Amino acid sequence: MIEDKNEEGMDTMTYEELNAKIMEWAHERQIDSADPRVEFMKMAEELGELSAAYNKEKRAKLIDSIGDLQVALLIFSKLVGVDHKAALTAAYNEISGRHGKTTADGVFIKQSDLND
Repeated sequence: MIEDKNEEGMDTMTYEELNAKIMEWAHERQIDSADPRVEFMKMAEELGELSAAYNKEKRAKLIDSIGDLQVALLIFSKLVGVDHKAALTAAYNEISGRHGKTTADGVFIKQSDLND
């Protein structure tokens, strides 16, 4: 049987499988019933670590920080009663047909902002 691995050699799971495992992990540690402000601060902490890893070009730490930030975001979403997958889907649906211009620096400016 061929195992499905990602670029880091880790087993891949569906979004639903990952989310369930993360929620189980959070429940075992009683994070899933904590004050959402605590998890919000955790996201800020993880974003700082992501920034440092990116700026220092530390690939392994960059990958770890992206994952940690996603875990914190999933837990925060649950704490505030927002379905993460539905929010992500809604965001994609909103941007999917968006037109505009990307600057030389890679900044996308949506058409409505160009018209202002």
